This record gives sequence, structure tokens and C-alpha cells, in this order.
Amino acid sequence: MVAQRIKEISYAIREIAAVANKVAKSGKKIYHLNIGDPVIFDFNTPRYISQALADASFGGKNFYVDSLGAPELREELSKSLTQNYNLNINSNDILVTTGVTEAIFFLIAAMIENKKELLIPGPSYPLYINYANFFDGIPVEYGLDESNDWEPDIDDLRKKINERTQAILICSPNNPTGVMFSEKMIKQIIDIAGEYDIPILSDEIYDQIIYEKPFTCPASLSKDVPVIGLNGFSKTHLATGWRLGYMYYHDPENKLDELKEGIAKMARARLSASSIAQYAAIEILKNPGTHTKEMVGKLKERRDYSYERLRKIEGITCVKANGAFYLFPKFDFTELGKWKDDKEFVIDLLETTGICTVYGSGFGEYGRGHVRFTFLPNLKILETVYNKLENFIK
Repeated sequence: MVAQRIKEISYAIREIAAVANKVAKSGKKIYHLNIGDPVIFDFNTPRYISQALADASFGGKNFYVDSLGAPELREELSKSLTQNYNLNINSNDILVTTGVTEAIFFLIAAMIENKKELLIPGPSYPLYINYANFFDGIPVEYGLDESNDWEPDIDDLRKKINERTQAILICSPNNPTGVMFSEKMIKQIIDIAGEYDIPILSDEIYDQIIYEKPFTCPASLSKDVPVIGLNGFSKTHLATGWRLGYMYYHDPENKLDELKEGIAKMARARLSASSIAQYAAIEILKNPGTHTKEMVGKLKERRDYSYERLRKIEGITCVKANGAFYLFPKFDFTELGKWKDDKEFVIDLLETTGICTVYGSGFGEYGRGHVRFTFLPNLKILETVYNKLENFIK
């Protein structure tokens, strides 16, 4: 017997990878523009970071650490949040997790049940949709306005709040659109959350992968509204396979005490996140290095190239990303004619050309008619990809 909640899980990013594996077995070369993993391209984990992991292993750190996270790491994270965003976050208000995905799991497990609602941006990272459904809740998408640089439709957000709403999610820089919300917009969302006494979840995993605009940390703008921040080491520090993330509580009026204790119980039940990864992360925080800046420099060039190629193809419109490493162009399938929707297009594109992307409907209702492209490959590969894409559409 299999539980119904398992049958309903859908994760387009990995599901299209399974199709790509079948196509690869036929001998076709696959161009992976589907997975947001810089390390599989030409962005290598810096040697000093790998060395710190080895040192932790050989230095006798292979044991269960505190379930909330190694105290030394939480102290460093507290200092980092103060230094970067002027946040007064005590180390006891930080929980180290097995990637941000575990933090999302903990939060939604602790907040959502019995058709309670989680208000998420539309389009949105699929895990928020999956976990809200998994825990018998309802993911409710508030629209992002593509004609306004994917900024939230604040009126739509407001009208979707009701007595069942448990939290409002801000994901900025956003996956899948690659766009950051403006400081003005984030302030408006915080004000609405305060008006309805609802906490904010802030997914900040791409906070340092930004281009022309500065990152706005929601907690730094909130005086009394609780903000739970989610971040990690995967993207910024090129350590995706380490699975190391963290969550912090900005809770000026101690409204989250019961929630914090409930999540702490779940953390204790699973013992701890990787001990050696945690001790290596201390070195990352003390010595951030130059790798993030160098990566962003390369990515900016690749973003600009990808954006220009996409916007020149007939039947495609695209908003320029100002964070993360995704573009989320819209395809006019009425004009293009051959394909009925984004999923059919993506599978046909993959089987015909080997270009592996992700269909936009996998990111919720507001993603329909779109396709997510990463711009992580080098320029030579991207040139090949867009030449093939252009020919395929023609």
C-alpha cells in the first residue's frame, strides 16, 4: 500500500532529468539547462573549502553534533547576519539543516495541516507546492506580474489572505524567474503581514548571486513582523552536494516560540545535519574568499548572452533576470503553432535537440506557457544551445 500523499508528489526539475536520461541512452548529447547546480559546470568548489571538509573529517569531527547545529557554526552565522544585514539574531535563533529543502520541510510540517494555506509567489519553487499539499494544506499562489519585472501583484496577494493563511512566502531572488522583488514591494508585503498578524518566510538562497540591483533582506526591514529566513551554502559557496543550509528567526515580539520549539523537536528526532560539513562551513564564513564574486562575473556575461538570444527568437518574450541563474521566457504557442503547451514543447525540444530545460507549469499555475532555462553553461555551450533552439522553433 502506498499513501495517497506520495502519489501526488510532482517535481518537474528532476522529472525532466529522468526523461533526459532516457534520451541520453539513445546516444544523443544532452545539454543540461534544467538543474540549478553550478558545480556540474565550470564552477569548482574552491580548494580551501574542500580542504576544510577534509580537515574536519580527519580532525575527528565525525560525530553527531547538537541537533540545532554545531554551536560554533551558529555563532559564526549570527555574526554573518549582523555584518551583512544588520540583524540581531542570537545563535539560539538559528537552526542548521540538511540543505534549505529540510528547512522548508520543517517549516511546512510545523505550520500547515487541515487545509490551512501557505501564500506563495506564482510561479514558485515546486517544493513549497509539494510540501503544502503533502501536509494536507493548500498552496495559494499570489501572482507575479511579468509585465512589471515579475514584481508581486500586491492587490492579488491581499485578496488571497483569509483566516486559514498561515504564512506569506517571499522568494527573492526568485526561482524560477531570476528576478528580485524591490525594497518598496517587500515593505508592502511586510506591512500586509503585520496587518493580518501573519509571519513571513524568506527564501534567501540566492542572496549573493545578484547583478545590477542590491539584495533586500526582509528581516532587516521588519520591526515587529516575524520573519523566518532560509539560506545555505550550496549556491553561493559552490557546495551543492554538501546539503548544508540553515534557518533563522527574526522574532522581535517572541511570537514564534511555540513554532521554534516544535521545529526543534523535529530536528532532534533526525539527530543532526552533517557534522563535517558544518565545521567546514565555519571556515567559509571566516574566510569567504573571492569565488562568489568571480562566479557572478561569469554568470552576468552568460545571462546577457542568453537574454539577447532568447528575446530575438520569434514567439518568445523574456524578462531579464537580476539575480540567481535562471531565465523564464514566455512562449506564444498560439503563434508557434506546433505545440499545445509548455510541457509538450520541453519534451519535444529535449528528444529532438538534446536541450534539457524545465516546463513552466511545473512551477505552478502562473508558470504555464513558460520554460525555465539556466545560464550556467559556458558561452560556447550556450551558443550551441541557442542555435539549436532557434533552428528547432523555425
